[in-house]
Amino acid sequence: MPYTVSKSEPIESSLKTILVSGIKDAANVLSLSQGLHREQFKQARKSLKKARAVLYLLRDSISENKFSEEEKNLKKLSRTFRDVRDAHVTEEVFMGFSKAHQKELTQEEWTEIMQALVAESKKTVEKVFQEQKKINESIGLLNAAMERIPEIKIKGSPWNSIEECLRSTFLECFEYSEACQDTHEEEYFVAWRKAVKFLRVELDFFIEALSPEIKEWNQELHTLSDTLGEYQDLTLIESQIQDCEKGIQSKKALRHLEKLLHERKKNLRKTARKLGREIFNTKAKAFVKDFSQSTKSWFKAA
Repeated sequence: MPYTVSKSEPIESSLKTILVSGIKDAANVLSLSQGLHREQFKQARKSLKKARAVLYLLRDSISENKFSEEEKNLKKLSRTFRDVRDAHVTEEVFMGFSKAHQKELTQEEWTEIMQALVAESKKTVEKVFQEQKKINESIGLLNAAMERIPEIKIKGSPWNSIEECLRSTFLECFEYSEACQDTHEEEYFVAWRKAVKFLRVELDFFIEALSPEIKEWNQELHTLSDTLGEYQDLTLIESQIQDCEKGIQSKKALRHLEKLLHERKKNLRKTARKLGREIFNTKAKAFVKDFSQSTKSWFKAA
């Protein structure tokens, strides 16, 4: 099922359907115990993120206790798969980076560093895969959530909750955008990426209902999300290189690689700052108003 709202049912029902689907998809992936691999863990984590995003959209329309309970469970489950996701990044991102800079080091140097990174991440992945008991517990929690969530009571119209959630996420993105204009602190850029990605996921649920102007704005948001995503991934690569540095003989190649990573991250910060100034140059109130007008008109036209 696509993760988008439908005209054929009330907005609250449509969002709850997406919420359950995200949890169900994650449970189905984890149930494939035979042949389970990194990409499937990554997909399960994506599904859970979508479920969490819907939960936040409905936050003000459900009881605080119910929200806290479900959010705590989904967040915990998502973190369970983080190590596997990070290992996936090691190979995928580093391979792409090495191809883009293949002339900077010899093929032997790239291969040695890649092998050291993969060997280190493989230990983590194998550890996760061997914890079948933990995976079974996660499946059990997901199945239990699938039974509870359809019974969640929605108070009144959920539109106020949706609007408040989008306003809050937009403001968080704006505040990090402002903070990152004058800092190189990595934790700010990582937090900015997290907020931007959350806003992107929330808007994508309504992609068919958005006005052409907001769709164009949302596309720019995707570009910013991808830019910050690459920055975060390269930061992770830097950390992993430090962990396995002792096993790499060519220290000169390592120093040069660190310089290349540093330069790429510098350019990504510059690009992200420019995009942030362009994307968040409107007020949160005006943004939410435009969103509501287009989406509500889309539903009324059904």
